[in-house]
Amino acid sequence: MIIKYLIILVFIIFSSPASAEYKGLSKISKNNTFMDQKGKPYSIDDISDKANTLLIIWNHGSDQDAKVDPCELQPKSGYIWDGAVVPAFLKLHNKKVNNLNIKIYRLCSGVKGMTVADQKKIRKNIKKGENLNLFTEYKNIKRQNIILAKSNEFIESGFKNIVLAGWSAGGWASLNLQSRYPEKFNAAIALNPAFAGPKKEWKKKYPEWGAFRDHQINIINESNSLNALILAHKDDIFEDIETLSFFKSFTDLKFIDYSQLKPTSCTWADVDKKMQKNKGHNIPQSKCFTKYVEKNNLFLNYLESIF
Repeated sequence: MIIKYLIILVFIIFSSPASAEYKGLSKISKNNTFMDQKGKPYSIDDISDKANTLLIIWNHGSDQDAKVDPCELQPKSGYIWDGAVVPAFLKLHNKKVNNLNIKIYRLCSGVKGMTVADQKKIRKNIKKGENLNLFTEYKNIKRQNIILAKSNEFIESGFKNIVLAGWSAGGWASLNLQSRYPEKFNAAIALNPAFAGPKKEWKKKYPEWGAFRDHQINIINESNSLNALILAHKDDIFEDIETLSFFKSFTDLKFIDYSQLKPTSCTWADVDKKMQKNKGHNIPQSKCFTKYVEKNNLFLNYLESIF
């Protein structure tokens, strides 16, 4: 049944222009910026040697498809719901990887995706076993187009070494793009990649999101390689180590199960309170995650293996 309409989806994702202008994007993109280790914005003019820069483009998570994702100019540390770069990544600012100097660019790409009405119509068609006769882009497709367009701008301006990184939906978009454009992106780093909502929803309640997820997986699987680092957790209600296990088939991919880091041992970024045991998806915002990454030197070791 899913196969019947995947052809339509494939046509849309590959026919959408990478430079697509989406409603509200110009307003959101005003908060695009390079960020230092404290999350303070700075200008591209401060980067004098682009050719010897390792540019990490950070991609935030996503809210519901019909909503715009918040992306504050200077969010508080760990406030991933405001578009903050995960603190463990900010610490990479100005680190050296084989003579390349790391810079981090936070990309705001949280345009609206499908309307609720469109999602309901697609769901109805799926349940009836019909082909789609109406489709508008869901948010992750739009975000991939936006990320690609901005990356092309960086390449044209002189950046030669680019890694996509992100949490949740931003991580998923990063993986998809690296699989399709390995000539543009040296690698991707994805923390708890997910975009289709909670597992219990995309598996049954909202079959349209299960179909969109299958569509994305099929595109990724068309690639011969995927240079990526994925960190996944068993207590993630969106995607866990089992639902993401298909990624392990790529020989160039490093898959890390960090489930030994318990949510109940980590605190929220905005309040001194331990997380619930099923909040593995939210761990990257916490200081416990930063300590885990630094103790194991996860990001630098991976980047040194690529460059």
